[in-house]
Order: sequence, then C-alpha cells, then structure tokens
Amino acid sequence: MDRLIETATTFPTAIWTVLLGVALLYWLASLLGMADDALHLHHGGHAEMHADGHEMGDFAAKLMALGLGSVPFSIVITLISLYGWLFSALAHQYLLWLPTVLHYALGAVLLLVSFALALPATAITLRPLRGLFVTHNAVSKAVLVGSVCRISTQSVDEKFGRAEVASGGAPFNIRIAASSPNTLARGHHALITDYDASRDVYTVVAVDEGDR
Repeated sequence: MDRLIETATTFPTAIWTVLLGVALLYWLASLLGMADDALHLHHGGHAEMHADGHEMGDFAAKLMALGLGSVPFSIVITLISLYGWLFSALAHQYLLWLPTVLHYALGAVLLLVSFALALPATAITLRPLRGLFVTHNAVSKAVLVGSVCRISTQSVDEKFGRAEVASGGAPFNIRIAASSPNTLARGHHALITDYDASRDVYTVVAVDEGDR
C-alpha cells in the first residue's frame, strides 16, 4: 500500500493523479448538481467550448480522428486520465529506485508513453457508448406546413381545434384553426397552410375526402 501511495504521489504518475482527482471532483460536483457538463464533442467536429471557434473546431476534429468524439468531453478526459494513471502507475514501479536525474528523464518519457497508450484505450472504451450520446436535431414546427393532418376534435373554428400529423412514429398532436363555417370534423383530413408562431397554431383548410 505504501508503495502504491509513493507511486501515485511522485512524478510522473502524480500528474495523472492530479488530473484524475480533478475529474473525480467534477463528477462529484455533477452528482450534487453543482456542475453542468457543457463540453460535448459532436459529429461534424463542433465543440461547445468557450474559446475561439476555429481553434476548438480543429481540436474537436483531431479528437474525432482519434475516435474520441461524439461523447461528452468530460467523459473523454476522465477516461484518458484513468488509463494514463493505470499505465503510468504500472510502469512507474520500476523507476522508483533510479537516481533523481534519471528518474525525471525517464519519467518524462513515461508520461508521454502513458498518454499515447491512454488515447486508443479510451477510444476502444467509448466505441460502444457513442450511441447513447447521439444528437437529435429538433424538427422546426414550420416544417409541418404543407402536410396533411387528421382532425381529432368534433369541430374546428378560428379559436379551437386539434389534429394529428403522421410522423413515422408517434403522431404530432397540434393546435389548429380554420375559417368558419367549414366541414371539418373528427376523422376528417385537412391541409396545413400556415403556422402562427406567436400563437403556436396551424391554419388548415379542408381536403376533399374523395381525393384520399
């Protein structure tokens, strides 16, 4: 146990110990609701970081090329720190007896080697996790203009009405309005002609049921 503590607190493993400690503190803060995981690397090479967009884009692209993208950046850093610490600690056991100068010289090399080994190990670990962090772009409500909907209320007028729009999965339930008088009733179909964002209401007109 004493040897492990000595290894973890001396160069080069101490560098990884600090990084891993910071990562663990971050996750503890997250569990307590004190931190927000705002650093994500998405497909396409965009990074949500408060820095120069071009530099962050290049950085994200490099991580993507290494297979480290598409997951929260905090997870990437945590795994790199964990693997770096493990590789460094295992090899560091054989450097403790070396003279100070030689210890630091070989320690610097070990730090670089452990980082190089941590990158592919992290990429392999993240591979099955990427599907959990797929970014889905929200569909704009205005996209539904031109679609056909199915009336779900007994009637539709300028102030009240609801309808469903097929989406390939669960249908969208939307608020609609139509000029009165009209023939719209439950089960009838209507064409969406406009969308009023201020009211979040779609304007519809009746569709000839015989054409469907």
